[in-house]
Amino acid sequence: KMEETDTNSNGKRKETKAIDNDNADDANGSNDEDDESNFCRVRRQDAHGVIKHVTATLLEVRPGLGATSRLTELTASAVESLVFGELYGSVFEEICDETGYKDDALMSKIYRFESEHQARRKACMEELSDSREEGGGEADDEFVDCVEFPITDENISVGALGALLSMSDAKSSVDKLEHCVKFLEAISVHFDQAAGGGKAVSADYLLKMVCEHIIVAKVPRLNAELAFLEEFARDEQLLRGKEGYSLVTLQASLHFLNASNDFDADIFQDEY
Repeated sequence: KMEETDTNSNGKRKETKAIDNDNADDANGSNDEDDESNFCRVRRQDAHGVIKHVTATLLEVRPGLGATSRLTELTASAVESLVFGELYGSVFEEICDETGYKDDALMSKIYRFESEHQARRKACMEELSDSREEGGGEADDEFVDCVEFPITDENISVGALGALLSMSDAKSSVDKLEHCVKFLEAISVHFDQAAGGGKAVSADYLLKMVCEHIIVAKVPRLNAELAFLEEFARDEQLLRGKEGYSLVTLQASLHFLNASNDFDADIFQDEY
């Protein structure tokens, strides 16, 4: 009986030790997950800390730079540009790691959308060619809508495309927001010229035009670009009006494209 009791005790001790080891492994795994979660933002947190510390120190050493809100904002923008002159690549890489799956999915949808229309155009042209060879020319008009790509050259502003593509070259929230404003202004001017002036663009049509330009521009990391602005654009910048409106419009359009699985049905249903 004593031997049996010792055996049972040893078994229980081994079982308890195994449970303790499992709990320790779970705790270590949880700590690893926490460390990984924290690491995902460590570069951005460092950038925030450096910008805040340098700006505060500069305003303390040179109080005149904080004499007005405008001067304070200019000082903060100058510090940000200086800091990101050194840290931008590292910080943006961290953001790309976080948003990469969104950008990859968006690029895949854009290329699939274009390739499907190219295949449709090829099939229509082959059918049209066969029809003409058989002497049937009366049906030519029926193929016009079939072969046309829903995004026409007349709807695209070259200036807007240039501004959107230039976001990737900018290395501070100030410069990126400036390109956002130029992008939306170029679209508005393009629409105004096409409409002959005097006609206001509706919010829905504006979003559609922005979506069209995003599809044509194919900015490879647009989700990361806007995530950078969400992270580092200051309230003072966004409350000025144009900057905040431009960013929100781009965010709404990009969110719509990210969520859509059928551009034809969701964006261009009125074209058919």
